[in-house]
Amino acid sequence: MALSKYRISSPTIALLQEDESRVAHTVLAGDIVAIERQALDDDGLVEVTWNERVAMMFTQDVRSRGNRVE
Repeated sequence: MALSKYRISSPTIALLQEDESRVAHTVLAGDIVAIERQALDDDGLVEVTWNERVAMMFTQDVRSRGNRVE
């Protein structure tokens, strides 16, 4: 699986699975999320790795608030 990393430029929401429900957490400006490269081609929610945890974020948020890093 080819991953791309993005530095978030302004706070946004990520959904994490906690117990039996998804809970919203704030991804802070400067945080890095990793995502499968092809995932940004779709709309809706996308699985990311953030702070060593799997989370869901809106694709539009990653596109508009993320800057790709190497």
